[in-house]
Amino acid sequence: MTNRVDAPPSTDRTSEQGTQNRQREIAELARRGMISGFEDGSFRPDQPVTRTQYATLVGEVLTDVQQESQAFPDVPVNFWGKPAIDEAVKSGFLRGYPDTSFQPNQPISRMEVLLSLVNGFQLPKPADPAAPLQVFQDRDQIPEWARPAVAAATQANVVVSHPNVNQFNPNQPATRAEVAAMLYQALTTTGQLPPIQSNYIVRP
Repeated sequence: MTNRVDAPPSTDRTSEQGTQNRQREIAELARRGMISGFEDGSFRPDQPVTRTQYATLVGEVLTDVQQESQAFPDVPVNFWGKPAIDEAVKSGFLRGYPDTSFQPNQPISRMEVLLSLVNGFQLPKPADPAAPLQVFQDRDQIPEWARPAVAAATQANVVVSHPNVNQFNPNQPATRAEVAAMLYQALTTTGQLPPIQSNYIVRP
């Protein structure tokens, strides 16, 4: 028997609730100086986030965990995002790829965001990673090596999936709103922010 969570019905009411939750999360993070909008006053919630932009974002919540710094061939010394990337790597939130690149301008995927939050906040991994992942209809798209961390994020209620909580979409580029929502959930899990009720938080 699987712990399936049915997606909320597609109605104007649930869509409006999702928008309101997103606005509250963004507003709270902005109030605390963790995120900011653009010069024109917009936030552009549906815009994808690059790996460098994400590194800049998590720079506001870095933990005290310190790992070795790493030089990446595609991150030159004078690159504007290098300081943020260095700090995110040293704090355990981000790492490079097997070919030693960082790919700073590549959109960060939903799975990469969750792996980052699990590693950076050192969220505990479940003894049986398969159990929390049963909630996702597309769990077969999650690589074997990533399943313990994704299961940890799911178990900790860090995963936010809109409009269907049964779809993880691991390789889909994360939008600014999704990054804000999952960061908010991670900060809630670690006791740094108050919880927000939402139908789109995945609960295994």
